[in-house]
Amino acid sequence: MSYDLRIGVRVHNTDIIAVIDEPELSSPTYNLGKMFRACTGWDFHQGEWYNAAEVLPKIEHGVKELSLNRDAYKQYDAPNGWGTTSSALEALKSLRDCIYGNVAGDNNWQAVPLEHLYVCW
Repeated sequence: MSYDLRIGVRVHNTDIIAVIDEPELSSPTYNLGKMFRACTGWDFHQGEWYNAAEVLPKIEHGVKELSLNRDAYKQYDAPNGWGTTSSALEALKSLRDCIYGNVAGDNNWQAVPLEHLYVCW
């Protein structure tokens, strides 16, 4: 099983969020859940949408933690090898880059202001 990372925007005057993009590494294994929560300090819920402006600092924190303190997170590596600090780092970088790409308009669409983007796990 894996997460389905997606980027979306809220449809004007509704509670509907339309998916507009997904990171290159959009399906990290559930085995990384504890590591993601530990390194980001964020207790996200699978399938729930979060405002990207609020989530991005947590993702950046996770990238920094896994880059600088990799050994502190080895305890969360999956015993079966499906989910390592390296794969968690790459998934977080991919998500971060996807968010920034949509803000910059690098996805062949119009740029979207950060506060209008949403992230789903």
